[in-house]
Amino acid sequence: MKFAAASLVSIALLLASSAQGAQHMQKKHHRRTGPSATFSQPAPTTTAAAPAPTSTSTGSGTIKRGLSFNDASLTKDFTSKQVSWAYNWDSSFSGSLPDGVVYFPMLWSADPSHSAQWADNANAAIAKGSTHLLFINEPDLSSQSNTSPQDAAQQWMQFMQPFAGKANLVSPAITNGAPPMGTGWMDEFLAECEKLGCQVDSIAAHIYDSATNVAYYQSYITDLGTRYNRSVLITEFGASGTVEQQQAFLQQMVPFLDNLDSVSHYAWFMTAVGNLVNSDASLSSLGETYVSS
Repeated sequence: MKFAAASLVSIALLLASSAQGAQHMQKKHHRRTGPSATFSQPAPTTTAAAPAPTSTSTGSGTIKRGLSFNDASLTKDFTSKQVSWAYNWDSSFSGSLPDGVVYFPMLWSADPSHSAQWADNANAAIAKGSTHLLFINEPDLSSQSNTSPQDAAQQWMQFMQPFAGKANLVSPAITNGAPPMGTGWMDEFLAECEKLGCQVDSIAAHIYDSATNVAYYQSYITDLGTRYNRSVLITEFGASGTVEQQQAFLQQMVPFLDNLDSVSHYAWFMTAVGNLVNSDASLSSLGETYVSS
């Protein structure tokens, strides 16, 4: 659960969820345009295009780092030596990703606007090399998929369980809100899944807080692996602060995540202008730090 020092973020998340809902998603596809928790992002700035740096990786050589995107064209200056995977809160995308970067499709919710094409899109993605299937986005947050643990378990059996053995099946992506959100929601979901016979291979989670609170991130993420005894995908993480503070944060967090055995994949929020990239899609100073830390 969230520690007392971070409880204000959870409270702010709950109070702000309805007011910020429109900013979190694009109406047509329900893709995210803002983070799951409230935090201050610096005003977009353009920095000189960064040279393609050498990636960090785990001791096994596996690159855990990934990209979250709405516009695939903004990923063009990343390489498969820097990132290994990408997703867009949907089960398909337009355009192309860098060569060698694997796409992970997501069933954002069980609403027919998403689920009607899910099986076809998931099968197509697996045929093209997708290794993981992602399931509903932030079910514990009213402005996102807003799904009860019981309903989510039933939906899992309908939409995810048929792919057991074909890909790594990843749980709903929870926020780091205090129970009954976050791990409270996940505990209920897994208990319900135990009754139904769901095969949940990995756990997905999001985390936001201050860039100066590195110890909280490290403790929370470590606890997820211990608590659930499954591999963990941090499919969104972000940190409030100046660009310089965010760079310092990434310089500590990226090596930590790369060396934490329980974490299999992670993605900074997000591949957007003024964040990881400039307006011409070249890497920003923050983007350079993300792929070189």
